[in-house]
Amino acid sequence: VILILTKYYHTDMGKVLESSLWRSSDFGTLYTKLNLQPGIATVIDNFYICSTNKKKIILVSSSHNDRDQSLFISTDEGATFQKQPIAFFVETLLFHPKEEDKVLAYTKEGKVRLEDT
Repeated sequence: VILILTKYYHTDMGKVLESSLWRSSDFGTLYTKLNLQPGIATVIDNFYICSTNKKKIILVSSSHNDRDQSLFISTDEGATFQKQPIAFFVETLLFHPKEEDKVLAYTKEGKVRLEDT
């Protein structure tokens, strides 16, 4: 599986206004644009692939107004995702080296959090 994240960054506003996640399961011959929440504008900030289980993927997404952030978690190489709201803003994520259901999040407020996924 190949995943490609595209972003439209507006330089005057200093933020990403749109993003798209594309998925290919045939070595890049055909790509499908993933729609995480039909009818809702979702901006994907980044995605992370678990090093111990390549089928597990976490997307970090922001609402269009930057008021909240969510994780979208997949256990099937991005074929499906489950939304998990979070009460903080992610700067970066790291998967736990032995427990794939835990992530270490460094927040934009400069704090470190351990989260179950």
